[in-house]
Amino acid sequence: MEERIQAVELKLMDMEMTVEQLNEVIVRHEKTILVLTEKLELYQNQLQALASPIAKESEETPPPHY
Repeated sequence: MEERIQAVELKLMDMEMTVEQLNEVIVRHEKTILVLTEKLELYQNQLQALASPIAKESEETPPPHY
């Protein structure tokens, strides 16, 4: 009986360590996702700023030499 309890305790300790390690990975991934989301929003805003001043070809006035 004592051996079975020790085996269960060892498995429980191993599972607790695994859960803690997984939690650390999840926290790290969440931080990475937040950083990448912020960068993506920044890049989207920059791309929109670059695309906005460009007129469509049909809206452009021809150069003076035409």
